[in-house]
Amino acid sequence: MPAFSRDELLAALEAERSALLDLLPRFGDAQLRESARADGWTAHDIAAHVADSSFGLARLVLGEAPPVLPVNPTTGWMDPSDYNNQRREQNRALSREKLGARLAGGFDNARRAIETVADYDAPGPYGPNHTKGQWLQRIVDHAREHREELAAMLG
Repeated sequence: MPAFSRDELLAALEAERSALLDLLPRFGDAQLRESARADGWTAHDIAAHVADSSFGLARLVLGEAPPVLPVNPTTGWMDPSDYNNQRREQNRALSREKLGARLAGGFDNARRAIETVADYDAPGPYGPNHTKGQWLQRIVDHAREHREELAAMLG
């Protein structure tokens, strides 16, 4: 039995979706593209990353995309660093409206995965180290971590 239920995951995902979509309009246009972490990632970059990861991780769990990124042998999770940087460059030109739509779409896809997966204890896309349920929980946790980071950028 997983440590979380479908209803708990759906509620947590919806809370993150709502909080993040409410948070983004608080960034002015310049602030969205200029507020940056120490590594240079802007609020825009981070929001686009959450959209990409929610969408992509859900597709992995559903078996709609093959696992192609390398795995970190210490954690057993995939290592998306290079891919994230490529996507960051590709997403730079997204307008605020397109960014919001992508974010909503990423959360919609994550919701679909949470609702569709029948066996949360089944091996995840990279094998038995992490179950499908753990991957679904990771989507929620990842969104929360970055939402908290964005909130901190606003002060």
